[in-house]
Amino acid sequence: MSALPFRQEKPEPNRIRILKLFNVPFALDPYQDRLISQGYEVFNVTSYQDALNYAHKYQPALFIVYDDSDSGVDALEWLRLQHTDRYGWMATTPLIILADAMRMDMLKPEELPDRVIVLQRRADTLNHLTRIVNQLLRGSLQS
Repeated sequence: MSALPFRQEKPEPNRIRILKLFNVPFALDPYQDRLISQGYEVFNVTSYQDALNYAHKYQPALFIVYDDSDSGVDALEWLRLQHTDRYGWMATTPLIILADAMRMDMLKPEELPDRVIVLQRRADTLNHLTRIVNQLLRGSLQS
């Protein structure tokens, strides 16, 4: 488990890149650990600006946003930034939002098939997230 933030200067060229906006950098992060174990390159950022900077430079294949307005990350704000960005490819890059039960009613209407997926954070979300990422990025249902 990653008890400390995962810092990497440059992504590995042969791995599929995922950008994760998660503003709780010292928390255990089973989502990132699982995706790395599946062979993905996962880069964690803690602010909207860092997410935009990384995305513009490395064009990740997927965004994951850990919706937690108490820590300064609002998935609706990221969705707005993603859709109004100066680069058109940003609007079509798939997005997975991990949300609390209290925010599900607000975020569910934003879902778009194969583009924006909202998952409730709970005990079985880790396996579900892995299946969805593999389906979106590798075209399979492996877990």
